[in-house]
Amino acid sequence: MSLGLNKTKRRIASVKSTQKITKAMGMIASVKLKRCKDRFDASELYRDRVRELISKCFYYAKNPSKRFTQAKEGAKGTLFIVITSNLGLCAGYNSNLLKYARTLIDPNNDDLLLVGEKGKHHFGRDEAFQESIVNLGDIGLGASYRECFKFAFELMRIWEKARYEKIELIYTHYVNSLRFEPASARLLPISPEVELPDYEAYCPPIIEPKVEQVLNRLLPYYLAGSFYNYLSESELSEQSARRMAMDNANDNADELLDKLTIEYNKARQTAITQEIVEVVSGSSNA
Repeated sequence: MSLGLNKTKRRIASVKSTQKITKAMGMIASVKLKRCKDRFDASELYRDRVRELISKCFYYAKNPSKRFTQAKEGAKGTLFIVITSNLGLCAGYNSNLLKYARTLIDPNNDDLLLVGEKGKHHFGRDEAFQESIVNLGDIGLGASYRECFKFAFELMRIWEKARYEKIELIYTHYVNSLRFEPASARLLPISPEVELPDYEAYCPPIIEPKVEQVLNRLLPYYLAGSFYNYLSESELSEQSARRMAMDNANDNADELLDKLTIEYNKARQTAITQEIVEVVSGSSNA
């Protein structure tokens, strides 16, 4: 009986030790979540503003360049940029994204650019995708806007070579702190959505020096801002998933501790009762 008590006691100590780790990781994820939310909100505001400006330029340009609005002749396949996390312990964040990515990617025609160690590990060990993975420099999670700006020029350079019909990004869309789902977004070719305010119908803006020149200067900022925003949104979803996973782990640990405590108390009471019975039996025999 004492062996059973000691075993249960060790399990309780083990669960409490694990719970300390999950609580600490949950607190860290909460702090990172707040930081990522601020970063995402700022990047979304910037992206929307640049998108608004570039849409107006396309609308008012007399002869807008078609370099980045339609694929060049001879281009084939799609370049998919897949954003996953570097670390685990974030529930189904990576698995759901990778399953979604596999439904879109054709390894025979499409290429992959992987951001995040989990995606590199997943597709890197799959022989079907060995020839599809491309490398455009060391761009990763937590990249600064300056790094994203350089990355945007690399995407533009690839697009100019007419290698792909589309360049799409697969990321995790943040709905709220409890819901996030895999999604895709097109980076190139650009499909400007023009929503002009009513007053511009009779009072159009003055764009200097020329609309076409401003448009060409804005394109890398638009691509960099969009990629930076999707990267921030993916990080925000990752921290939300990790915090939720740690909260669930803490709840499960509490339930397990309650069961083990009851089991320990029952075993201890049984052992005490048995000892009393043995003492009484010994006294009666004497």
